[in-house]
Amino acid sequence: MERPHAAARSTCARAIWLLIAVMAAFTVAGCALTGLRVAPASLTVLIVPFAVLGVTWWLYSTVRPDARVRGMAEGFVQILLVLIFGTMMSYAAMAMSFPLVDDELLAIDQALGIDRRLYLDFFAGHRLLHNALVLAYFTLMPQFVVVPVVLFFANQMQRLQQFTFAAGLSLFATVLISIVMPALSTTYLDLGLPVGAPLPEGFGVHIPIVEQLRSGAPFLMRLDTLEGLLTFPSFHTIGALLFIWATWRVPAVRWLSLTLNAGLILATPIVGTHYFIDVAAGIVVAFLAVYAAIRLSAPAATLPRPAAATGSTAPAQSGPC
Repeated sequence: MERPHAAARSTCARAIWLLIAVMAAFTVAGCALTGLRVAPASLTVLIVPFAVLGVTWWLYSTVRPDARVRGMAEGFVQILLVLIFGTMMSYAAMAMSFPLVDDELLAIDQALGIDRRLYLDFFAGHRLLHNALVLAYFTLMPQFVVVPVVLFFANQMQRLQQFTFAAGLSLFATVLISIVMPALSTTYLDLGLPVGAPLPEGFGVHIPIVEQLRSGAPFLMRLDTLEGLLTFPSFHTIGALLFIWATWRVPAVRWLSLTLNAGLILATPIVGTHYFIDVAAGIVVAFLAVYAAIRLSAPAATLPRPAAATGSTAPAQSGPC
């Protein structure tokens, strides 16, 4: 009989690959509907990481079987595919050109009594804190590399599977929401400029991309320079919460992860020029994705362990994957 934790990992792995297949199908369909194309030369950026991970996966599956190393290689392949397809889907989502909802998002913030200017001014007046938040904000992508490595060395391979599934599901959901609720961000609002006005260098680098996508003009995606285009919900918020959850069972990094990712979330309205409702929506999506990842393997966690030498059985004690 398959051990509960092995069955859970298998369930998660199959679910992740199914999710990746669905995201790939949506990516192809989205590009076909919007006329988006990928620059062939930019595909070369994927050769080295996929080659290294593929060889590692094969080596530790056949030549030198090691479930942990194989699991880490598989996890990295899955995370890389999730991020690639998710980002490409976000380009297609923006090219769908549904009406922008910036006014509605701002109205929600104001209805909640949130003083955006007061928030920005507070951190602008505390430069050290502001700079620390900026650094935290830009750790999103590096943490998608660091967190799996931490989980590997902590022997938390089941949590790695959960984390990968939750990340993929939340990114997929965020993109689907952004199709019908696209937004430019608060860049123009924060600079006090009318929408469409020329932006200072370094501000709103994603906005020209969004505007070109929404114009219907031919667009060639380069996989080596893809930008994050999602506003509502905030995927930075989602990622930060997933990182905290994934590393919570690793005492050596628990509080560092909490501090770093709390800073990432606090920076989201500032550096990411997000509305506060974007952050709130990101929290909801993250919690739902975590819940789905846990429930995914709950049946496997209740399976009995193999009979001991005495022939008796004991309730499974391992948690879900």
